[in-house]
Amino acid sequence: MRPITSSKTPYTPPSKKPVQQRSLWESYAVLPAKTRLKISLAVTLVAAGGIYLSNKLEEAIPATEEDKARLPGHHRPAPKSTSESQPTSS
Repeated sequence: MRPITSSKTPYTPPSKKPVQQRSLWESYAVLPAKTRLKISLAVTLVAAGGIYLSNKLEEAIPATEEDKARLPGHHRPAPKSTSESQPTSS
């Protein structure tokens, strides 16, 4: 029994395909391991830098109450009760 294939063209490994016919993933997959590692580290560092910068900007320029109220799921914190801060006498 022959296996069922969805395409009429035979399978060609990514390294054998012409560059113009490769997908982005296939082009990435044929890169040397060290190059893929460097690309992955660079993307990770850019992402981490963006998160760090975003946090620093949030500290320097905090959101206004109006901005916070527009966020979905934002609820005002309940005021702290004064009974918690007073010591209890036994």
